[in-house]
Amino acid sequence: MSRVLRTGAAFLLFGTISVALAAVVIPVARRLSRDLPPDLRAQRVIHRGYCLFIWYMVKAGVMTLRTEGADRLKGEGAVLVVANHPTLIDMCVLGSIMPQVDCIVNVKRAENPTLRGAVTAAGYVRNDGGAAVVNECAARLRAGRTVLVFPEGTRSPRSGLGPFKRGAAHVALRSGHEILPVLITCDPPTLLKGQKWYDVPDRSFQVTVRTLDPISPKPYASSGDSAGLAARKLTAELREAFLKRMESG
Repeated sequence: MSRVLRTGAAFLLFGTISVALAAVVIPVARRLSRDLPPDLRAQRVIHRGYCLFIWYMVKAGVMTLRTEGADRLKGEGAVLVVANHPTLIDMCVLGSIMPQVDCIVNVKRAENPTLRGAVTAAGYVRNDGGAAVVNECAARLRAGRTVLVFPEGTRSPRSGLGPFKRGAAHVALRSGHEILPVLITCDPPTLLKGQKWYDVPDRSFQVTVRTLDPISPKPYASSGDSAGLAARKLTAELREAFLKRMESG
């Protein structure tokens, strides 16, 4: 089977998994399991769906996956994970590693017929803009949940890293939780913004997930700066941490 066909089969599998989870698996899991709130039960099921999708991608020879410090993403408890976004499947990769994660979903994806059922069941944070998104993410961290933010707001440019929005910094400052940066790289670059899914490289692409040193918001929260200025400075430090790690290889 050609690499294009294997890639197409992988995305067909993803769509099938998404529909099956929303229509059958998540409702059954809600009835059979009472140890977690409904949205967290749905997230655990979605995690297994991501695992299946990434497992197929690896077994089919479409991609390989390498991780550094992934144990810090697998534990329970409140973690504010902030990641760059080089490929279309970054959420799937991270979701296959983290058993529970509240992510921010843009309106277009939240209304996608294939994804809408799973997104709703999982209670993901809908990005309608404004302070409500920051407040909701901070509240979930205070409740002991893991939150994932892609500060670029969209996939990274081919050059490596786009501008960072300040939402993640505001969440960190509002909640008091440190930021755990996660650098994702893809070699050779593929599934980029604006790139067709069938424009595949002539070999398996390797996705590498590296967990970097955490960044505390406390120095910025206690600096006496306004919330906006503190968020701007924290965002600058966060982006610089990504750039330094990317430059070091």
